[in-house]
Amino acid sequence: MDKFSLPQEYRKYYRSLEPILNKPKTKQYSTVIFFFLTVALFGWFAIKPTIQTILYLQREIVDKKEVNTKMDEKINALIVAQAILENIQPQLDVISYTIPSNPQAVDIARQLKNLAENTQASLSAIQIASVPILVATPSSTLPSSIVKHTAIPITLSIDGSYNVLASFMNGLLAMQRIVMIDSVSFSPSKSGLPQAKTNDIRLQLKLTGYYKN
Repeated sequence: MDKFSLPQEYRKYYRSLEPILNKPKTKQYSTVIFFFLTVALFGWFAIKPTIQTILYLQREIVDKKEVNTKMDEKINALIVAQAILENIQPQLDVISYTIPSNPQAVDIARQLKNLAENTQASLSAIQIASVPILVATPSSTLPSSIVKHTAIPITLSIDGSYNVLASFMNGLLAMQRIVMIDSVSFSPSKSGLPQAKTNDIRLQLKLTGYYKN
């Protein structure tokens, strides 16, 4: 640096340092110091990407650990839910059978016929309104929480004594398939005519079964 280019107030400091800077040892030390500073500077720029990569990977490891912890919690929750579902599956099967997703009109007729046989009632007539064999898939525009129930009108006539009919009615209320009793009417049965000398009664029922759609 040209000492004459320095401001006037710094020139006296430069004059006092000039003899020291011009000494051979001082020049050697200065060279060594500048060398190490240069090496340190270039070394920093060389290892800076590596340090940034290490810091990034450390952050990624922390994030992955948090994700793994949350995934483990969700997996454990699913395992618990699966165990609960397996425990209540028999109850769910019963519930789905009470109001099935298809009309299953033949199944209703079979249950009523078996009930009449088990209670020793005489099933004289059964009529079930026409129902579709296949049920259309519910519209996707409806929320999944909304379930529609379709009624199946059933007309039933049975003959028997009072005790037999009472037993049939109790069995009807205990059927797995839900059947609502809309109306009940009594009349003397053909076997209950005076000349037959019996006390049989004809029970006429209007019932309603349901299915989901």
